[in-house]
Amino acid sequence: GIGQPLSLLLKMLPTIKELALYDIQGVEGVGADLSHCNTGCKVSAFQGAEKVGEALDGCELVVIPAGVPRKPGMTRDDLFSINAGIVKVHTD
Repeated sequence: GIGQPLSLLLKMLPTIKELALYDIQGVEGVGADLSHCNTGCKVSAFQGAEKVGEALDGCELVVIPAGVPRKPGMTRDDLFSINAGIVKVHTD
Protein backbone atom coordinates (compact mmCIF):
# COMPACT_ATOMS: atom_id res chain seq x y z
CA GLY A 1 0.00 0.00 0.00
CA ILE A 2 0.86 3.64 -0.05
CA GLY A 3 0.96 4.16 3.73
CA GLN A 4 4.59 3.19 4.35
CA PRO A 5 6.15 5.13 1.45
CA LEU A 6 3.94 8.14 2.26
CA SER A 7 5.06 7.98 5.90
CA LEU A 8 8.70 7.97 4.78
CA LEU A 9 8.15 10.99 2.53
CA LEU A 10 6.44 12.87 5.37
CA LYS A 11 9.27 11.96 7.75
CA MET A 12 11.79 13.47 5.33
CA LEU A 13 10.03 16.86 5.13
CA PRO A 14 11.82 19.47 7.23
CA THR A 15 8.49 21.13 8.08
CA ILE A 16 7.15 17.98 9.78
CA LYS A 17 8.27 17.93 13.42
CA GLU A 18 6.19 14.98 14.66
CA LEU A 19 4.66 12.01 12.86
CA ALA A 20 2.13 9.80 14.64
CA LEU A 21 1.46 6.51 12.84
CA TYR A 22 -1.65 4.45 13.54
CA ASP A 23 -2.83 1.11 12.24
CA ILE A 24 -4.71 -1.90 13.51
CA GLN A 25 -1.57 -4.05 13.21
CA GLY A 26 2.07 -4.00 12.15
CA VAL A 27 2.72 -0.30 12.70
CA GLU A 28 5.34 -0.62 15.43
CA GLY A 29 7.94 -2.01 13.02
CA VAL A 30 7.26 0.77 10.53
CA GLY A 31 7.63 3.34 13.30
CA ALA A 32 10.93 1.80 14.41
CA ASP A 33 12.27 1.76 10.85
CA LEU A 34 11.30 5.40 10.25
CA SER A 35 12.80 6.52 13.55
CA HIS A 36 16.23 5.49 12.21
CA CYS A 37 16.01 8.07 9.41
CA ASN A 38 18.19 10.99 10.48
CA THR A 39 15.72 13.90 10.52
CA GLY A 40 14.35 16.24 13.16
CA CYS A 41 10.96 14.54 13.00
CA LYS A 42 9.89 12.47 16.02
CA VAL A 43 8.00 9.27 15.11
CA SER A 44 5.45 7.55 17.35
CA ALA A 45 3.54 4.38 16.49
CA PHE A 46 0.10 3.50 17.87
CA GLN A 47 -1.46 0.11 17.28
CA GLY A 48 -5.01 -1.06 17.89
CA ALA A 49 -8.43 0.58 18.12
CA GLU A 50 -7.87 1.59 21.75
CA LYS A 51 -4.88 3.76 20.69
CA VAL A 52 -6.54 5.85 17.95
CA GLY A 53 -7.39 8.70 20.34
CA GLU A 54 -3.82 8.84 21.59
CA ALA A 55 -2.52 8.87 18.00
CA LEU A 56 -4.78 11.79 17.08
CA ASP A 57 -4.10 13.88 20.19
CA GLY A 58 -2.70 17.25 19.13
CA CYS A 59 -2.69 16.48 15.41
CA GLU A 60 -2.84 19.36 12.96
CA LEU A 61 -3.26 17.17 9.89
CA VAL A 62 -4.60 13.64 9.49
CA VAL A 63 -3.89 11.56 6.38
CA ILE A 64 -5.78 8.28 6.00
CA PRO A 65 -4.14 6.15 3.27
CA ALA A 66 -6.54 3.26 3.95
CA GLY A 67 -8.65 1.44 1.46
CA VAL A 68 -8.87 -1.45 -0.92
CA PRO A 69 -7.65 -1.46 -4.51
CA ARG A 70 -10.11 -1.52 -7.39
CA LYS A 71 -10.81 -5.09 -8.53
CA PRO A 72 -11.85 -6.26 -12.00
CA GLY A 73 -15.53 -5.57 -12.62
CA MET A 74 -15.74 -3.07 -9.76
CA THR A 75 -17.14 0.33 -10.63
CA ARG A 76 -15.70 3.54 -9.23
CA ASP A 77 -18.92 3.90 -7.24
CA ASP A 78 -18.40 0.44 -5.71
CA LEU A 79 -14.82 1.30 -4.81
CA PHE A 80 -15.84 4.64 -3.32
CA SER A 81 -18.55 3.02 -1.18
CA ILE A 82 -16.18 0.43 0.25
CA ASN A 83 -13.38 2.91 0.93
CA ALA A 84 -15.78 5.51 2.35
CA GLY A 85 -16.87 2.89 4.88
CA ILE A 86 -13.24 2.32 5.89
CA VAL A 87 -12.60 6.05 6.31
CA LYS A 88 -15.88 6.53 8.22
CA VAL A 89 -14.71 4.10 10.90
CA HIS A 90 -11.67 6.33 11.53
CA THR A 91 -13.50 9.63 11.46
CA ASP A 92 -16.44 8.93 13.79
